[in-house]
Amino acid sequence: MTSATVGSRSDESRLVARLSLEQKVRLLTGSDSWSLYPESAVGLRRLVMSDGPAGVRGTHFDASDPSSSLPCPVAIAATWDVELVERLAAALGREARSKGIDVILAPTINIIRTPLSGRGFECFSEDPLLTSRIAVAYVRGVQSVGVGATAKHFVANDSETERRTYDARITEQVLREVYLPPFEACVLEADVYLVMAAYNSVNGATMTANEPLLHGLLKGEWAFDGLVVSDWSATTSTAPSARAGLDLVMPGPDGPWAGHLVEAVRAGEVAESAIDDKVARLLRLGRRVGALNGSIDALPSPERELVDPAFLREVTARSFVVLTNPRGVLPLKAANVRSVALIGPNAVDPQTQGGGSVRVLPPDHVDVAASVRAAMPRADVTASAGCVISSTVAAPRPGALRDPVSGRPGVRLVIRSADGETVYDAPFPRSVATWWDGLPLSVHEPGAEVHMLAQYTPDADGPHVIGAAGVGALRISSNGKVLAEATRGFERDVVEALSLPPELRASMPLEAGRDVEVEVELVPDQRFVTLRLGIAPDVSDDELIEQAARSASDADIAVVVIGSADGTESEGYDRRDLALPGRQDELVTRVAAANPNTIVVVNSGMPVLMPWADHVAAIIQAWFAGQEFGGALSDALLGVIEPSGRLPLSMPRNEADSPVLHALPSEGELPYSEGQLVGYRGYDRAGVEPLFPFGHGLGYTTWDYESITAGAAQAGQDVEINVVVRNTGGRAGREVVQVYVEAPDVDPADPLRTLGAFAVVDAGAGQPVEARMTIPARAFMRFDESSSGWETRAGTYTIRAGRSSRDLRLNLRVEVG
Repeated sequence: MTSATVGSRSDESRLVARLSLEQKVRLLTGSDSWSLYPESAVGLRRLVMSDGPAGVRGTHFDASDPSSSLPCPVAIAATWDVELVERLAAALGREARSKGIDVILAPTINIIRTPLSGRGFECFSEDPLLTSRIAVAYVRGVQSVGVGATAKHFVANDSETERRTYDARITEQVLREVYLPPFEACVLEADVYLVMAAYNSVNGATMTANEPLLHGLLKGEWAFDGLVVSDWSATTSTAPSARAGLDLVMPGPDGPWAGHLVEAVRAGEVAESAIDDKVARLLRLGRRVGALNGSIDALPSPERELVDPAFLREVTARSFVVLTNPRGVLPLKAANVRSVALIGPNAVDPQTQGGGSVRVLPPDHVDVAASVRAAMPRADVTASAGCVISSTVAAPRPGALRDPVSGRPGVRLVIRSADGETVYDAPFPRSVATWWDGLPLSVHEPGAEVHMLAQYTPDADGPHVIGAAGVGALRISSNGKVLAEATRGFERDVVEALSLPPELRASMPLEAGRDVEVEVELVPDQRFVTLRLGIAPDVSDDELIEQAARSASDADIAVVVIGSADGTESEGYDRRDLALPGRQDELVTRVAAANPNTIVVVNSGMPVLMPWADHVAAIIQAWFAGQEFGGALSDALLGVIEPSGRLPLSMPRNEADSPVLHALPSEGELPYSEGQLVGYRGYDRAGVEPLFPFGHGLGYTTWDYESITAGAAQAGQDVEINVVVRNTGGRAGREVVQVYVEAPDVDPADPLRTLGAFAVVDAGAGQPVEARMTIPARAFMRFDESSSGWETRAGTYTIRAGRSSRDLRLNLRVEVG
């Protein structure tokens, strides 16, 4: 501990001494959903938090104040580029600061234990080392600009089914070697400012009151000096959570602490010194983000500093993974392509974000067809859906809806209070509106009404379907006539109601080019409110697939963009299976039969089954790519930017192959019975070949692995590794050199090999390049439960280097004493 640190902590203690018990306890529960109380007696202003893994939403959704929409975190990790990630996170931090945000509730550093995880897209990887390295870069970037990062969700919050109540049963060794390392790295290497305690329990104790993990490990062994904040509404006790090491309860102003904690202290159930420590940590956070003594104004800047779209486009393209390209159809040569058939439900309605608290309102609508046309101006580009996959009626194409008052693209949003007073009446750019709790526009009071009005211009004659989705009393009207009305309830996770709201539908015949007035109304009956308007031609999948096949047969190239539907992947629930929604497999098969130059772009956050993988010309995994999806995809298809991503997870050939599939608690308990054999570790130990292995990615050039050397290996010391690779292709390219460690005398319950180090290198055509890496000493250790410590496993280790966990081209042996 430095003298400066000692001094600052002494100052914090003096400030804490100025406060009464009531003043101190007041600071330890939020003032609302996103803010903390100020305290003038110590010079502390209001601190403001925001969700932030893939964009900083701010305290509410505001169409007039958009947010940069980044690729989802698993896509960011697919770059394997820690320097790029740190730059991106710093840009995100600057945007947060310009919005008046002090703390970003990110990164999510849980391990992707199962490919069915509803929130897996929000995590980085199935591997603890890759997760750790990307997480440290993310935290350093955000905090380099004076904004706090939050490592979440501590710990074993790796699936969504019964996420608020399940008890993860995990051995200490597995916790230490798989699930805790990313948090340990964020604390010890990145000095993360906050750690979020999760909803779930671990080994019998809820994480907001888990004294062995919060107080004993996090604050004791790791000496974490930051703030432990609860996940929202996760805290269910007063004295036990306060004694265990929780520092801040969110949201507020109500909760299990508030005034109850004062009573607990006076009753001797909680020591006042524990309260003092919590307040000191809060003041430390205030000092770090400039909220103490007024050093940084909490008000948003007049000008927003959004992430540079050009930089974001580069990051997005770098995250794409070329899974197959056997005939070298990619990259396309624009001069040789006269026509492109852009096909697929995600070509016309791309999924740029997963569901839940990660969502933001981006500056622009993503139009994949427009981006492809702009990149290939001489080509005839057609676009068709091919099939319908959304559980709710799709939003119309951009420009098809207009505000009937102003004529601007979008809709008109009107909110009326229970007594009929209009409290909001303005244009809104999208046909989906969502409100979280505690916003200036209170649609949460009983009897409030939300009206969405639009003028719709059909593209085709025939029957159309109008959908109104939300929880509460719904009504659909057109030209003043009520078409349908009903009440839709919802009893599952409230976040699921935002991602997959129940829907009311109505049908009506429309004429192409003839405008029609449409209004949907909602009287909400829950705290989180969403209203969606969808309008689409009532066309069968049979017709759409036939149309797609004809378009493909007439084109030089068919690009089929498939993947998750809106709401398929979200916080609040897990996926049921790995199959693509709807008839997308059939669509790909039909298009590939019609055009041998069929390129498939998979627009999903987590793996999907690909039974057609061997029958298409190329496959690109494009993730939930954020606002720059269209432009980045065009750049990747044409090779303007090499799609140099590598898989941060394994992709199964069949569901049964996955080492962990369904994470379903039984009687409240969720056993982690696979131990360390998660992801590629499980595939390797079982001898099962995944469809695409961890670390796989082709890029647009080829590489030879020429040599590997290692420095001295000593017990308890890092090992330096150098690998020389050569770009043997005809263009410049980027390689991710991966090094794996095989331990001696491996127990069948242990992984066959684990990722030990990696490096991103660039080289021109024909050029060699050296990748210099460090395998941490921990790679040669295991956690011994009997001694509660890390012990070196002496013996001969095999170090392998290659392009993926299954493409290992060089090896050497090192002796660790």
